[in-house]
Amino acid sequence: MAAIVTGAGSGIGRAVALELSSNGSAEETVRLSTGTVLAHHADVSKPDEVAAYVERAVGDLGVPDKFFNNAGIAGCNRSIVDMSIDEWSSTLSVNLDGMFYGLKYVLPHMIAAGRGQVVNTGSIASLQGAANRADYVASKHAVLGLTRTAAAEVREHGVAVNCICPGSTDTPIIGKFRALLSRDGQAIPTLGVGGRGMATAEEVARAVAFLLRADLPFMTGSALSMDGGMSGQY
Repeated sequence: MAAIVTGAGSGIGRAVALELSSNGSAEETVRLSTGTVLAHHADVSKPDEVAAYVERAVGDLGVPDKFFNNAGIAGCNRSIVDMSIDEWSSTLSVNLDGMFYGLKYVLPHMIAAGRGQVVNTGSIASLQGAANRADYVASKHAVLGLTRTAAAEVREHGVAVNCICPGSTDTPIIGKFRALLSRDGQAIPTLGVGGRGMATAEEVARAVAFLLRADLPFMTGSALSMDGGMSGQY
């Protein structure tokens, strides 16, 4: 099995890399893993760097069977009126463009091989709106649409594409998000499932590993919520 995981230096990406390889930094993930794991630094908002990480993975490990298209940023915490053009563009360039580039360069290899499983990282923000989060919410809604479109395009080639939609998860990105809310005096949402406010990265990683299973070919174009039931509230 060969797999590509973006954003593997910390958080959910790191937990998924460890989950896949053994069933800080990317280098630390390599140190903690078993099997052959390679670290590659890339800015996913730049198509040439995405093409380069895919080329290296294919060259060194072979055609990937699994792709966790995950790298993302928290964005800013500002109203649409107050958000700068640069802030908007920065979030979309990583959270959406980076996802598109990953699919664009990985999918041809999977199509040629006639197999593959892809999981894109969405969010509870793929399923509902949030005030002062236009950049992040728009990017994550778009990730879900991109997932469903890709699934429709490649299902005939034996490739499945799904989306994981976590809620609050104990990762560095949620820490930055909470810091933004605290700074602006806003309430910090918690889920409270089983008395806990957040999922662990390891829990989400197990859900991602489930979506990356090769024996569920009919599961494609799906959005798997893992948010403690928050997206079901109104």
